[in-house]
Amino acid sequence: MSEPGDAVTETFAFVCGNCGESWEQTFEVVFLPDPAALNPQEYVDEDGKAMRSPLADAVCRVCGSRKVRVMAPDLAERARAAEDAEHPHHSHHLHLPHRSHPARRTDSED
Repeated sequence: MSEPGDAVTETFAFVCGNCGESWEQTFEVVFLPDPAALNPQEYVDEDGKAMRSPLADAVCRVCGSRKVRVMAPDLAERARAAEDAEHPHHSHHLHLPHRSHPARRTDSED
């Protein structure tokens, strides 16, 4: 674990469950020297603003919703790649077996 006063950089991926917006944001995590602190680390955003954990206070930057999921950026990138990839088993039309139809009866057969 990091020593008090140390700082590390962490990047999180965010996805809004309301509007679908996704983004990444990098924070500097500062480990506080006070062991009695309820939250022994502080997050500093890219603008230099100290804040609570982005895991607890995530808000969509587009619609303002709090239905935001936070994940590791590599997981978000893999999810985006999977959505963008063409799935071969979905690229063709569904082929159902043909049913045999009974011969139609015409008026001349009466």
